[in-house]
Amino acid sequence: MSNLYGYIRESEKQSAENQIPAIREYGVEDSRIYKDRRNDFSAYQRLLDTIRSGDTVVLKSLDRLGDSYDDIIVRWEKITKEHDSAIVVLDMPLPDTAKALSGQFVSELVLDVLKYAERNQKALRRQRQSEGIRAAQERGVKFGSPSKQIPEEFQRVKADYERGELTVTGAAARLNISRATFRRWMKEGN
Repeated sequence: MSNLYGYIRESEKQSAENQIPAIREYGVEDSRIYKDRRNDFSAYQRLLDTIRSGDTVVLKSLDRLGDSYDDIIVRWEKITKEHDSAIVVLDMPLPDTAKALSGQFVSELVLDVLKYAERNQKALRRQRQSEGIRAAQERGVKFGSPSKQIPEEFQRVKADYERGELTVTGAAARLNISRATFRRWMKEGN
């Protein structure tokens, strides 16, 4: 016999009082509602220890499983794949994986959509970041460490190097810089 369980996670935006009535209305008994606060997932762990194949977990909204797509995907897979249980998301009727024949298909479909959304979100974040960097560079913002000032002694060390009296390592050591910096200064024609 399959059982109904509810899972609630409070956050700044969603309190338990906003989630419990909807989960009760779906038919979940109070004794089977697991409640976490913010980033504490101990009740979620107890829920995983309790649910069995064929059970159904009822959520008010999908974001109660986690704050990021990664978290939601991992927890969705744990419930639907590892525990062979269904998920009903009350704010999103489509992901109702409790329907026997189509449940597994819907579960996989939702998982694929979540993974797509996660990849898309990461791509958009990278795009916005590169656009921001480009705009900053166009405004003259310099990134990275400031360039080292070339000391007056560089010309003497450069001459010694060009005469073969110093190696790159020796020249860099005398100037207290890296070999790469010495090579760059040489290349720049200083």
